[in-house]
Amino acid sequence: MVEKNDSLQEKLRALEAIFLQKLPSKIGEITSTLQQVLERPDDKEALIVLHRHLHTMAGSAGTFGFAEIGALARGFEFRLKPLLEGKRWSTEELQAYAAEMRANFDEALKRDDKPVNGVAGSVQEEERDLSDPHLIYLVDEDEEQNHEITVQLEHFGYEVVRMNHLGALAVAVATRRPHVIVIELSFPEGKVAGAEEIARIKQIERFRIPTIFVSRSSSFESRLLAVRASGDGYFTKPVDVVALTERIEAIIQADENKGYRVLIIDDDAVTSKFYGAILRDAGMVVHLLNDPTQILTVMTDFRPELLLMDIYMPVCSGVELSRLIRQDNSYVDVPIVFLSSEADLSKQLDAVRAGADDFITKPVAPEYLKSSLSTRAERYRSLRALIMRDGLTGLYNHTAIKEQLSSEISQAGRNGAPLALAMIDLDNFKTINDTYGHPAGDQVLRTLARLLRQRLRRSDIVGRYGGEEFAVIFPDTTATIARRVLDQVRLAFEKIQQHCEGGHFSVTFSGGVADLESTLDADELFDFADAAMYVSKQTGRNRINLA
Repeated sequence: MVEKNDSLQEKLRALEAIFLQKLPSKIGEITSTLQQVLERPDDKEALIVLHRHLHTMAGSAGTFGFAEIGALARGFEFRLKPLLEGKRWSTEELQAYAAEMRANFDEALKRDDKPVNGVAGSVQEEERDLSDPHLIYLVDEDEEQNHEITVQLEHFGYEVVRMNHLGALAVAVATRRPHVIVIELSFPEGKVAGAEEIARIKQIERFRIPTIFVSRSSSFESRLLAVRASGDGYFTKPVDVVALTERIEAIIQADENKGYRVLIIDDDAVTSKFYGAILRDAGMVVHLLNDPTQILTVMTDFRPELLLMDIYMPVCSGVELSRLIRQDNSYVDVPIVFLSSEADLSKQLDAVRAGADDFITKPVAPEYLKSSLSTRAERYRSLRALIMRDGLTGLYNHTAIKEQLSSEISQAGRNGAPLALAMIDLDNFKTINDTYGHPAGDQVLRTLARLLRQRLRRSDIVGRYGGEEFAVIFPDTTATIARRVLDQVRLAFEKIQQHCEGGHFSVTFSGGVADLESTLDADELFDFADAAMYVSKQTGRNRINLA
């Protein structure tokens, strides 16, 4: 079912209300610090605090739609900068500055009692497909083929709805939107009736559903018709279901939000929650940090793919924090983006020199923020994948999965949480390569990798340990539960028919599971899980044993 998403605007409106409620006290902090500067003009620390308060107000007031107050704060912040750089004001100049600030804020506070064109007001409502699991519509008159494809796709965890006549598709789409449509190109209604129906549905519904065409024809003309109908794939019959599943997975992954992990560092809790809500609504995983002294612990635990921070904070500046992060080789490539009301180009350049990748000025349009951060996080993820991912399966490689296990064990130790590790080995894999060829063996490896990704939780970490061996880390899970989950994957895997020139064949795997009850050492945990897997091999294969 497709539903309107009103929750984001509700959250942002609630945060605007909180900001409005706190606005008098925030202005009170500014005027209180201003009084300290009047009493002690040589107190550099008081000047720094006053500047930070004005800077924060300039960014947050503009963000929440209090434009006049934001503009005032920005102007007073700009006029204060020469004092921070060593210039001195006479007592009369300082008193005049203070009197003007108090009067202007008092007047603005009386008038600016509700947000105008804040970020919440510019957020567009979206339609979102909430169906789960992934829904596939299979439209074909060939009942035998439909049944075979359905059985295989269901093993991979997809929900499949079959239709054997073209007229049922439009009604089904209007009732429930699928993630992908797999449809025959030719029907009794015409040689390209499938493509024509997809085009008609797109016109009526005003959205495009990813579509894969199947046909008995492999001609250039048929394939071109599928391309012109905006087809995302084309398969000739009999359909290689494993290859079809690979294409469906690629389409769904490209269509879904990536879930980038973003760490927002800002001492202004309300503003950071505001931008956090916008990014979460875009499918990102957001962690808010208001105390920069906790940065190293949070970096280790959360493993962000992008940092979003303000340039002015207590304890240390954003520039200093950026340099501190860049000193650790583990985080030398993590994108750092500054989100600040600082308009001084020299200050922005200082941030870039300290290791920042971008500088965005507050207030910022939600779509620009989401697009800018997504682009940088995607580039970071792609570059990391080249280093940490196995080229054939896309899973973590040997080195990366070992690093991941060490990190997860450390986090589990701090949280007092369980953790399990499974080792998996394909049964008789050499025989598969010798009998069906190495391309068929590669297909088996990709199939198991895809099944593990689809059947396990997002928090579970899967890697190719080497050759035909795989490793799975189960955070917050005991060995007993991990074995039960992996056994379900094993049963699904042995039912999948692998396609090759000589026909079809099925494959099994054996596994072993150990958890932190056995050891807290990462290398030893691998040894325990590997030993349990060896027992599975020796006692008949196609089973899972506990260490």
